[in-house]
Amino acid sequence: MIQTPIKRTRDRIKLKQTTPVRIASVAKAAAVMTIVFNQPVVLKGIPQYTTNLAGVTPIAASMTNPTTLSLTFSATVATATTLNIPFEDPGIRNAVGGFVADSTFPA
Repeated sequence: MIQTPIKRTRDRIKLKQTTPVRIASVAKAAAVMTIVFNQPVVLKGIPQYTTNLAGVTPIAASMTNPTTLSLTFSATVATATTLNIPFEDPGIRNAVGGFVADSTFPA
């Protein structure tokens, strides 16, 4: 009996889908803003997040636990109402390479 030959496909590796990181909450006290994410993230350098206050820039960053970032600014951010996140800022990423998806968040 004649059969069509079986076409063998190469085993292709599925690329990992990047899962976007979302901000769960933001708390502020003097010049420190504490940002909680919805999943564990990795900190690389100082994220260039800004607020609605003119001239206030981030000067230090540290992870207090895998989902919480403590970001210190050059001046007080107690009166800030908005946190601005640059598009695909490399400072915060998750394990599969996802960036922070929010562009602004109420502070």
